[in-house]
Amino acid sequence: MKKTGRLTNLLNSDCGQCSSCCRTIMVELTDSDIERLTKHTGIPADKLVRLYSNPQIDCEDESDWIRLSYGKRALGLLKRRNGDCMFLQDDKTCAAYEARPMTCRIFPVCIVFDDNHEVVDLEISDVIKDNTIKCKRTKGNGRSYKSFMYTAIQLKNEYEIFNKKLNEWNSLNGKGLKNDFLNFLGFKTSDNGSR
Repeated sequence: MKKTGRLTNLLNSDCGQCSSCCRTIMVELTDSDIERLTKHTGIPADKLVRLYSNPQIDCEDESDWIRLSYGKRALGLLKRRNGDCMFLQDDKTCAAYEARPMTCRIFPVCIVFDDNHEVVDLEISDVIKDNTIKCKRTKGNGRSYKSFMYTAIQLKNEYEIFNKKLNEWNSLNGKGLKNDFLNFLGFKTSDNGSR
């Protein structure tokens, strides 16, 4: 994908520190995200994640869902009862910023992949476009195209690895529960079950 003026404008925005994105959006995770978060926080994987039955992400492709004994789910970061991200602090900063998921690292930009999983375009997130959240980002220096594309390629690679594991899990008989899936991914959990 070539750098264009439209892409430069898209990347030239700074976070407004409003924390709107940390209050409403389900943060999609891969096993790489979970690994970074568990190492950084010391919190076990089963206490970091939730399996969502009705996520705010596009799971039209059947291969994006985790098939479990109680239905199909999407893997996301756990939220507090009030809907806030578990890492959102009172001062609107992230307690796990250095280890934040790739979804958070690219927000509010979405990466468009082709059928070969190559990056073909960048666009503003749908939750910004349709005013699902009241993002207060501002025009500023933003991110360089080169550094953003480095992150985009890392995200692509991590999703490809996770999707291979997900497809392997989904091909198994007797699907199991949340912790069975996390154990399958290589994470120790605090008990042997959990929905």
